[in-house]
Amino acid sequence: MAGHLDAGRACRGGHAMSPLAAAVAMRHLPPAPRPRSAEWLAALKVDPRQAIEEERIICLICGGAFRQLTNTHLQGHQTSAADYKRQFGYNRRRPLMCRWLLRFYAERAVRNGLALRIRRRPIVAEPELRRRGGSRPVALEELLTRRDARRTSGRASP
Repeated sequence: MAGHLDAGRACRGGHAMSPLAAAVAMRHLPPAPRPRSAEWLAALKVDPRQAIEEERIICLICGGAFRQLTNTHLQGHQTSAADYKRQFGYNRRRPLMCRWLLRFYAERAVRNGLALRIRRRPIVAEPELRRRGGSRPVALEELLTRRDARRTSGRASP
């Protein structure tokens, strides 16, 4: 059928989509539990790592479930990704996306040889960074992860 476009082509304005991209486009997000109460959202704010699930990330402002928190969504809350991470205690480099999508992007980067295209490594180009020894602010997310690691290794938490 000459006039018929399949779902993959329709998403791209008539251009063929790779099978992997089509799988992402066709993957349906399971229904998200809406915030049952203010306590539910407050519990996620205490440990923001719990808001990142396998197939969705919960916005800690509105309680909506998404594959990723886009700049457009965050602008609707008059905030930026950096401010959102700072406000809720996420690490600065934490991607605001579900675990499944993060794995998908990482696998695609490996397959495309993305690491081979990096031309500048700041730690090599600027010896001062090495001298500083990685000093940086520690986010709530990292403190919680370290505490959990201490508990599982048998050491007492301070």
